[in-house]
Amino acid sequence: MARTNLRSPAIDLHRRKYGIRPFCRVVFAAFIFLAANIASLLPALAADLPEVRVKEASGRIQIDGILDDPEWGRQPDAIELTQVEPRPGEPPSEATRVWLAFNRDSLYIAVRCHDRHPGRIVATSMQRDADLMNNDNIEIVLDTYNDDRNAYYFATNAAGALVDGRITENQGAALEWDGIWNVRTQIDDSGWTAEFDIPFKTIGFGPGLIQWGFNISRYLARGRETSRWASPSLDVRLSHINQAGHILGIENPSQGMGLDIKPYGIMGVRRDITRQDVVQFDPDAGADIFYRVTANLVSSTTFNTDFAETEVDTRQVNLTRFKLFYPEKRSFFLEDAGIFEFAKIPAYGPPDLMMGGDLLPFFSRRIGLVGDDEIPIRVGQKLTGKIGKFDVGVLDVQTGRFDEPEGPGRPALHVASKNLAVGRVKANFLSQSYVGAIFTNGDPTGETSNQLGGVDLKLATSNFLNRRKNISLMLFGSKTRTTGLQNKDAAYGGNLSYPNDLLKLNYKWMKIEQNYNAALGFTPRTGVRISSVYAEIAPRPHFWDIRQMNFEFGYDDYFKLDRGDWESRRGHINPFRLQFNSGDFVGYEWRWENEQLFEPWLINPNEGITLPPGKYKFNTHNFFLKSSESRTFSIQSHFATGSFYSGTIRGLESDFVWRQSSHLTASLMWAQNWIRLKEGDFNTSLVIGRLDYSFTPFITLANFAQYDTDSRDIGLQSRLRWILKPGNEFFVVFNHNWQENEMDRFESAQTRFQVKLNYVFRF
Repeated sequence: MARTNLRSPAIDLHRRKYGIRPFCRVVFAAFIFLAANIASLLPALAADLPEVRVKEASGRIQIDGILDDPEWGRQPDAIELTQVEPRPGEPPSEATRVWLAFNRDSLYIAVRCHDRHPGRIVATSMQRDADLMNNDNIEIVLDTYNDDRNAYYFATNAAGALVDGRITENQGAALEWDGIWNVRTQIDDSGWTAEFDIPFKTIGFGPGLIQWGFNISRYLARGRETSRWASPSLDVRLSHINQAGHILGIENPSQGMGLDIKPYGIMGVRRDITRQDVVQFDPDAGADIFYRVTANLVSSTTFNTDFAETEVDTRQVNLTRFKLFYPEKRSFFLEDAGIFEFAKIPAYGPPDLMMGGDLLPFFSRRIGLVGDDEIPIRVGQKLTGKIGKFDVGVLDVQTGRFDEPEGPGRPALHVASKNLAVGRVKANFLSQSYVGAIFTNGDPTGETSNQLGGVDLKLATSNFLNRRKNISLMLFGSKTRTTGLQNKDAAYGGNLSYPNDLLKLNYKWMKIEQNYNAALGFTPRTGVRISSVYAEIAPRPHFWDIRQMNFEFGYDDYFKLDRGDWESRRGHINPFRLQFNSGDFVGYEWRWENEQLFEPWLINPNEGITLPPGKYKFNTHNFFLKSSESRTFSIQSHFATGSFYSGTIRGLESDFVWRQSSHLTASLMWAQNWIRLKEGDFNTSLVIGRLDYSFTPFITLANFAQYDTDSRDIGLQSRLRWILKPGNEFFVVFNHNWQENEMDRFESAQTRFQVKLNYVFRF
């Protein structure tokens, strides 16, 4: 009885501070306020957006980066760029001219980037989907449905890198989508040029639309200058499709039969000392079939799917009690992945919001992977696209049986053949808002019968209070059903976000009950109530060559439901973070954490170090330094020092990058932690090295080696990617692991060599 009396005041206090009733009042007031503002201000926002008419091409256009075709001999289209930064509203320091043309098969875009100092153009990468953030580049978005929320993204730099992706709900582009298109560039005495060829067979679009959303941006690396056509504002990103301009005049674009057949063939060998050290030959074949049921609805079918060309995961060191998040990298699941996102929180604020977060009801990485083992995918079917005002997505995958006998340091694993499915639908209204639902079925391990259902609502505007500010409100509710688990199986919450250049605010509230089991999702911890606030003010002063100053505060509270007490409380304060016009960056951050262990925690399995139950308070001082990535050599470093549970921690992470040219890039990342606890001392290390060489934008050899003290092995991947032509690719992939033995020596453990050819037949 005494225990109950002692706990109740704490529970009541927490409910008053973080409970449902105050949250519901805030949400209701915000809902009414947002709805009124969105409905009344939408027409005023759309009236200012520019538009241009696309001309029909009179002849064949050769894509070579040389603007000598007759179409580019006429006057450029009326697309005038305006500076976004560093001098908002002013004309760009270098002129940019743009031409648009189309025929029945493709949309063509030509760009002349004038530059009085062509020798200072920065072009450090050629590889597919390279990070062009610090290169001279051109970015283009195409809203082919004119729905003001989703778009295709295309970009290139002066070296001719092909970069593409998909934008969903006005968020940043997901670059994992690889479309079949082409671009060529040339550097000359006047600057550089780019020619884009975007086939209509590659993109979906609303049939009969008289206009598409369109925007274009140019980045001048040496002055870190960004210029944009439509909505050149610091509070607007290129991915804010609702503030893009429009192109008109594209008539009768053809997608042919809308059928792509993509067979693959693979040859390989593997050797593994944990599997009797037998060399196995792995010939295989399969196919993907893509068919446009309508102009904006795509059916994707995969048979005997293989992911040999997928890059290995970048390792992480885990100093928490919870699962780490590793992003999806497999192309079949990444294409149109944005349609399946549920209650997505904007990527602003603390790292947990930018990675897996606290709850992903659907996470495609759970399909075809159980632990570190690859489960064969026999067949998969996906239907994605638009039906009127609805975004729809259906995914159904049949996995094969997997049996792995017990081996040295590895338990036996037996997974039965399973059918796994997910369905998603969103009804769009206004310019950025929707109401949606999701359903998943299946447990990848086969241990339970599992279903999940949920609904979500998003209200958003980019013209809050008629001041062109962004604000969004997200609400969601979800429930699971799992054999052996009853009641307390719901998750619900919301997020209110105000993400703008000068001021960013974010409030998140979430409850995930004890028996909530998203078998096809990612949930680091259950049985918690979460409250999180984040605020950042970022003025742009005009002294000391500072581009922007950032002052930041964040606080997270995790309340353990079954214990009736807090589990984690953490916060951080950034008293300053300085970004200079040169691209250099310095900052300091103070982090504090309160962690309560209800059970003993084995913090270091290798050394057998266990922390006893109890309450721990600790904090760290963090120092950051980053030099401009536009330079040939750059460094990024983070040093942390302070208390950690029962002792202290010192941490250093440094990333060194050498860009010899657009062909050759080398980097080395080293992260080291020195941890001293009452229960024992240990160190952690993570070393990652990369050496990439691009012969052309279509041929790249990437080498990736890494070591960490958790796995105690060295992993190497060498991958040659040869794009014979967009859509047809040849891969040579070599993976090798060296395992550290009891005598602290490395011995060869696993080898895998594969050659794969993908070929596309378009009809």
